[in-house]
Amino acid sequence: MIKFNPNSLPEAIASPIPQTLPPNLETAVRQKMAQQLEINPRLIKVTKSQRTTWQDCLPNNLGEIRSQPCKAVSRQGWSVTMSSPSENWVYYITNNGFITLDAPASLNKTILASLSKQLSLKPKQITIVAAQLTKGLPPCPINAACKVKPILGWRILVKNQEKPIFLGLNGQPLNYGNLISFLPRNVNTMSWDMGLKVLQDVVSRHHILTANLKVESIKSTKWNWCRSSGEGPTRPEMGICPDVEQTGWQMIVNSGANRYYYYIPTTAIPDQRFSPLPDGVQSLPTSIAAAIKKDAAKRAQVSLDQINLHQVEPKFFDNCLNIDNQKLHCRQFVQAGWQVQAIGGNVSSTNPTGVMASWTYHVNLTGNDIRFAKSGVYSPVP
Repeated sequence: MIKFNPNSLPEAIASPIPQTLPPNLETAVRQKMAQQLEINPRLIKVTKSQRTTWQDCLPNNLGEIRSQPCKAVSRQGWSVTMSSPSENWVYYITNNGFITLDAPASLNKTILASLSKQLSLKPKQITIVAAQLTKGLPPCPINAACKVKPILGWRILVKNQEKPIFLGLNGQPLNYGNLISFLPRNVNTMSWDMGLKVLQDVVSRHHILTANLKVESIKSTKWNWCRSSGEGPTRPEMGICPDVEQTGWQMIVNSGANRYYYYIPTTAIPDQRFSPLPDGVQSLPTSIAAAIKKDAAKRAQVSLDQINLHQVEPKFFDNCLNIDNQKLHCRQFVQAGWQVQAIGGNVSSTNPTGVMASWTYHVNLTGNDIRFAKSGVYSPVP
């Protein structure tokens, strides 16, 4: 994680002997920025360059750094600030010409001001976890047909925020388009606006409209956590349980290989600030649950039946699942996934007898990247 400072080059160590950026590399980075902005390369110039070293993974034969765990190595090259008429972006270029846009370091004052306003935070209080350059759709004009074209912007993950913020280069909000056609005609008295909020959340987790995006069902439901009755959300960890019957809706949405369960309390409908989240325990694919239990049992040195999944939270992470973010490529991409807490066994022989251990994992949506985050002692809510 880095503090936003458009004039800084995070994690860079300047060489004591400055060297000039070779013309061929200057041309390459100018063309890359021009391609990204879709403008003439002649409108772009180098405003700052210096020799530097940084930590990152080596690219594969296709010239890509995959999101899978990899060993960081020291890379050498240049940090370069490129300027267009409206943007100042920071790039890292290796000696052999591998170019990486440092998105968090490239966010301008307009973007920072928009984040500040939206989050009600001062700019100095904003910590950028990750950002990525991407395209989205501006809001449709009121009382007009929605025929807006995709525009370039930033998808930004801010520390302590549940969801990324999607902004155009001008600081205005972007979205994934009008999703109303994906809602069934009958939403069982739940508001259409709430249904659209749920769909926007699903699409934001995949960052695309998947080919199989579909609302499987929307139905009214009731639940009482104390009596374990009804079909409702997974009971959160709590002390004294309020014996209250709650009402709302269950909405199930399929997207990609995932099946998401959402529960909307009746009290959430008039709340404009309500932001729906999938129920983690019910939405986590069984294959991921099995893989995590197997790893936790191995770490705890106990049998598989002694491990239970205790909490599953839907999360957004950087490209390294917030586990190893000192690498340059970690902060250049925002991805959705799950934070999973398993309990069972002991952390070490020094723990008191009868005290269970907790094992926390970060995992991406597909489950092909599962990373152990930490272990600790499980302390139930009194």
